[in-house]
Amino acid sequence: MKNSWLKLRKDFFLRDLFQDFFDAKIYFDKIYKTYKDSSSVPFKMMDTWVGTEKRNGAIWTLKEQSHRLFRNTQYESSLFEHLFDWIMGSIFHEAMKLKEDSYQVESYKPLLELEVRTHKSDKGLSKIINEYFSLIEKANQNLKDELKSIDELFSKAIFHLREIFVSCKDNVLLVRFLLDNKKTVEKIFGKNSFTQLTNQMFPEGIHEAFLLAAEDCAEKGWYDEAEKYLKNALKADAKNKKAQKLFKELQDKLSLENAKEKP
Repeated sequence: MKNSWLKLRKDFFLRDLFQDFFDAKIYFDKIYKTYKDSSSVPFKMMDTWVGTEKRNGAIWTLKEQSHRLFRNTQYESSLFEHLFDWIMGSIFHEAMKLKEDSYQVESYKPLLELEVRTHKSDKGLSKIINEYFSLIEKANQNLKDELKSIDELFSKAIFHLREIFVSCKDNVLLVRFLLDNKKTVEKIFGKNSFTQLTNQMFPEGIHEAFLLAAEDCAEKGWYDEAEKYLKNALKADAKNKKAQKLFKELQDKLSLENAKEKP
């Protein structure tokens, strides 16, 4: 990437990175819950989550997005960004192993169990089959270890991503993403994390976050979106003069637009 090209799109890449992370983590949680409920990892879920080189899944997309941004020599990555990127690579490699083990268990275990039952009387053949069966059992045990490892790596990644979030409070796209995804943010970062994050990013009050988002939308002519953010800003700080002034200006623009639309 050329330096100027990257600088122009850095905010987009960071916003997309957060979206990719949320998608990958939410789907992994579904996989982990399935395992806890049934002691199995369906290969179909792993294939969806990981994908292939030609058909990237959520974790593959996240890994690529992280590498493109944080391993680019034209972008001065912070320590937290470097650590986050390293963890994304580690999660991806663990996911590839998990995908392979889930395939082995799902595809070969039922066949071997059938062969064991079929050849019980043939001690020699039964012994050979049981030896292969022990390999599948090992793969089955690997599922538990790999899931635990990925879960722990995600916890580390979440810690680093929170720091990245706080350091990017001037990225209006990321701020809007935060404001628009409160429930998902708390699902990923934990209970009350939305308030904690906004307090760190905007210690003067969350109204500043809504104001930043409203000004950006207003500049782009997205008046309905700007109005939504301004209402939230005034809800948080009803006496804020800047918000009051911008809201009045916005109402005038909306009234003018509505008048033009009438026959």
